[in-house]
Amino acid sequence: MHFALKHAALVAACLTTTSAQATNGFFLPGSGVRSTGMGGVGIAYGRDSLSANANPVNILNAGMRGDMGISIFNPERYATVGRPAGQTSPFAGTFTGDVESESRYFLMPEMGFTMPLTEQLSIGLAVVGSGGMNTNYPANFFSFAGDPPVSDRIGVDMMQVLIPISVAYKVNEDQGVGASLVLATTRFQAYGLGAFLTFDDFTTITSDPAHMTNNGYDYSYGGGVKLGWQGEYMDDKLTVGLVYTSRISMTKFDKYRGLFAEQGGFDIPENYGIGISIKPMKNLVIAADVSRINFGDVKSFGNLGPGTSATPYPGPGPSTKNNAVKAIPSTVDPSKELGNDAGMGFGWQNQTVYKLGIQYGVTSQLQVRAGYNYGATTIPNTQLTFNTLAPATVERHISVGFTYKPSDELEITGTYMRVPTNSQTSPRNQNIIGMADIGMNQNVYGVSLGWVLAPGVSEYGDPSEDQTPWGFYAGMGIGQTSNSKWESSNINASLAADGITATSDLDNTNANGNFPWKFYAGYEINPFVGVEGGYMAFQDLYANVTATAPTAATARLAQQSDAWMLAAMGSYPVTQDFSVFGKLGANFWRKQLLTTDTTAGVPTATTATQSTESDSGTGLYYGLGVSYDMGDYFTLRAEWERYDVDGADVDAYTGGFLFKF
Repeated sequence: MHFALKHAALVAACLTTTSAQATNGFFLPGSGVRSTGMGGVGIAYGRDSLSANANPVNILNAGMRGDMGISIFNPERYATVGRPAGQTSPFAGTFTGDVESESRYFLMPEMGFTMPLTEQLSIGLAVVGSGGMNTNYPANFFSFAGDPPVSDRIGVDMMQVLIPISVAYKVNEDQGVGASLVLATTRFQAYGLGAFLTFDDFTTITSDPAHMTNNGYDYSYGGGVKLGWQGEYMDDKLTVGLVYTSRISMTKFDKYRGLFAEQGGFDIPENYGIGISIKPMKNLVIAADVSRINFGDVKSFGNLGPGTSATPYPGPGPSTKNNAVKAIPSTVDPSKELGNDAGMGFGWQNQTVYKLGIQYGVTSQLQVRAGYNYGATTIPNTQLTFNTLAPATVERHISVGFTYKPSDELEITGTYMRVPTNSQTSPRNQNIIGMADIGMNQNVYGVSLGWVLAPGVSEYGDPSEDQTPWGFYAGMGIGQTSNSKWESSNINASLAADGITATSDLDNTNANGNFPWKFYAGYEINPFVGVEGGYMAFQDLYANVTATAPTAATARLAQQSDAWMLAAMGSYPVTQDFSVFGKLGANFWRKQLLTTDTTAGVPTATTATQSTESDSGTGLYYGLGVSYDMGDYFTLRAEWERYDVDGADVDAYTGGFLFKF
């Protein structure tokens, strides 16, 4: 099994460029792009191969098909720590300030297939992201008395992939059962936690200092089982489903056996749920799920970490220095040292997740859907210390989506999910870091293709009266951007204009998810003329700045920018399938410059602050490109575009695909 999992992990690594920050705890809200568009429901309703991850019985209704998709995941995370005005810091010398994670975009692939063997028996295989936790902070808010320096980065990176191998059996016309062997692999690293090693010199924090931080990536493998049932009632207008997933036992993270409880244990928690779906008419589906995730039963998640305490405990140095460390469990009970069986964890509670989705078949070719997902945060407000590293605080998820069927064999599915900001604030000092405020919001954009070889159950509407192609299309692309003004000489000149003598070092490589992407839609008036609009998220740009006058200082600069664009399109078909095109129009740009002061002060007063400057405007937009039709509805595209962003020429080189409707 280890050999098979290792190769499955290799396949997943080839498909997945970076990790993601999940939403229901560290679980993704739905099983695939289609499910996400309905709020993540899937226990009693699923029609693609990815839905086997929600309930293996779903493959009985999927027919023979294959699915492949990709999502762009955009989480925005922040942490504010330290001492508020008028309060003393619990630890003299800790970081004070706020900081945002620089990892903002992630690619998340998915794939699967299902196949009926007989009228009663079906099998399926899926590769889906279970979730993850990822942050990449440019300032180290765990810096203790300047060790490690505030300028050192801090963060974690956890990616998890599930591979359910499923079989389902139709007991009779109204009852079905299913089971999955769920294989799993997890990749993890942590860096920047050196302050705990310094702290461990005079109290007890970790059982294994050499295996707590900065050891690179480690991998864990494991397996479990998923059991499901579905029953149909009221002439198939009502479906009820049940599902149970065992705790997935994982091999230990040996490189981090001094960080996670049970010498590196990081099992995937047991979860179970019930779902219903109602079909008032053949093309309308209303579905709801209630799921329970037992995070608290996995010690690395459920064990309490550093909390809050009003009782000071004598610390190092003169007797006048008191550090509120009594709320660190290991200081009063060494068995709770990081890495021990009872070692400190994230303090997560079990979570109940509620999902609601609706789908309507507009025509025989088009379905639209929407959904809502709610799960109260797993993090108690007294447990924010460790959770600053992975602020999984979000609770509400709102989604919309569609599936378009240009032919009997092809389905194109898209979705967008908005996860509003949810923040948590400690009721009082969080010992190591003082007061804490953490939060996150998310955007998810997903698209998938489904190849239908033998149709399953369908909820499309009646044929539309007009089946003539509309001339509409939509697509997405990723690539590379460059900015004429974001060069060391220009940054230094800009600072000099403000009376600052400084040298800058560009750094565009160490931020995970640092890639540009776009989506767009347009209308072809005829084969030669059209109009197109869209959205472009430019590459995040970073620089480390060292100033010598008027005072010595260090800072981290981060520019985040995007644009909405609208242009006229001109196209020339060179051959039946190959075309060249040009575009000319305008873009509405927005940019934000974050400056994180990482100046190292005296050991007892290390501080850092982050300031933000925002601007927006309108500029010229034009480009050239080529396209190649892979069929009547699917086209590959590569293009160069130039954006005027606040007087700077920003060049974008992207490749991608579009679908014609």
